[in-house]
Amino acid sequence: MYPDGLSVLILGGLVVWLLGLTFFVWQNSSFLDKSFKVGSGEEESLKGLLEEVRSLRELKLESLKYLQKVGFKRYNPYKDTGGDQSFSLALLNKKGDGAVITSLHSRNGTRIFAKKIVAGTGEESELSSEESEVIKEAIVK
Repeated sequence: MYPDGLSVLILGGLVVWLLGLTFFVWQNSSFLDKSFKVGSGEEESLKGLLEEVRSLRELKLESLKYLQKVGFKRYNPYKDTGGDQSFSLALLNKKGDGAVITSLHSRNGTRIFAKKIVAGTGEESELSSEESEVIKEAIVK
């Protein structure tokens, strides 16, 4: 009893299908083994990645101290001088700490003042309206 042509064709198709599935499973298994295998080299890589995350966290905390906010305004505080030759400049970090520098120009000379700023307010001395304005401008940015 010999199989007819249709049976041979179906059997051949099933064999090809089985070989194709076997190849597909083998290829995906190989990919997954390479992707998720944790050996000694991969452990070192993970340790390095964890160390890099710690460094980034420290850098983020350190960056709070860097100059990040600036406010500037030119103005004329006196009636007897021409032009806006006086200015106030606020230089603050992320937390609002820093300094405000003010230069007041008059006919007799120029005076420069620097005031310490903590959390957006003058710590040791009272602020002028222009100084308060440039601090607010810097914090909003």
